[in-house]
Amino acid sequence: MRLGIAAAALLAACAPAAATPASAPGPTLVEWQAARAALARLNAVAATPRTVRLALTLREPRTGRVLSARGAVAVLPPSALRMILLGPGGTTALDLWIQGDHWRFAVPAIDLRKRGELWAPREERQGLPVDFLAFWLLRPASGRLLWHARDPDGDRFVLRDGAAIVDLRALDDGRLEARRATWSDPSTDGAPAHLLDEETVSASGPGCAEVRYHQASTGLDVTVLCEGETTGAPPARALADPDAEAP
Repeated sequence: MRLGIAAAALLAACAPAAATPASAPGPTLVEWQAARAALARLNAVAATPRTVRLALTLREPRTGRVLSARGAVAVLPPSALRMILLGPGGTTALDLWIQGDHWRFAVPAIDLRKRGELWAPREERQGLPVDFLAFWLLRPASGRLLWHARDPDGDRFVLRDGAAIVDLRALDDGRLEARRATWSDPSTDGAPAHLLDEETVSASGPGCAEVRYHQASTGLDVTVLCEGETTGAPPARALADPDAEAP
């Protein structure tokens, strides 16, 4: 469970949306063009290089313990980020690095350090939500658009992001909500595709905002408060591979 706690501690950002009605009429060409334009606007916000200071609170479902951490995440969309969270006494509680398709996840307190590729089978990530974090922090609106509808309170998009289907809502009051369902690949074993996990997130707005996250497979709940944001490209050293040898 310590591994599950560590994984959830990463989550800095997203909330559920309803399933696409099978009987709903498809969008017209004009509506489809408007949907793509709306996605482009969301992507423009998400594409801003930035460094965010954050405070995180996590509720561990098995014991009910509440854990807290503070730290920062350096974000250089669409492909690079580094998140470091500090626990009591200023020790490093968690260190996440993503560059392109490669990631590194470390929890020094339990001697955990893993590396992998984002698009590798989910079981190779051992439940670590690195693909979700890459999606939400680097490219939350850049999947392939499958569906769009205009709801009374905002826009709703259904996107394909690799093996995941994302139900994304951009509400007129600025809030963002998303549900990301990850499915198995039937081509690997011939079995029908089945749901592997579902992650939901809600943000009070784009950019520096309050975020709530829930992971269905573990019951983990995380709340993230943004304590400040600086726009501009983070220093190159902040995004360097932590395992690379110093020159």
